[in-house]
Amino acid sequence: FLRPLEALSYIPVCQVACGSQHSVALTKDGQVYTWGLDSRGQLGLGKRRPGVSSPQHLQSLSATPLVQISAGGEQSFALSVSGGVFSWGRNDCGQLGLGDTTGKNDNKIHYTKASSS
Repeated sequence: FLRPLEALSYIPVCQVACGSQHSVALTKDGQVYTWGLDSRGQLGLGKRRPGVSSPQHLQSLSATPLVQISAGGEQSFALSVSGGVFSWGRNDCGQLGLGDTTGKNDNKIHYTKASSS
């Protein structure tokens, strides 16, 4: 049966994205929460764990105004107000858009600056 996520019940959420076995939520005030499997650093929590069964606040992005999130198989993304993209998780085939496959599964959040064209 369906039931609300207790951890987010008093936090206004504006978007939810799902990867293969993890989920990401964006609140109306631009905060990101992640939960699920963390096999490739896709939760972005800075310290790899097997998984987390309830939403965890992504502290490392809390000072950045975010407007959108997305999730793929084992990677996650956040878009900032200024157009910068934050990405984390699996990158062995270049999924994070970093231009290479370095830092694959390194459990770090990467920033790609918006270009002014």
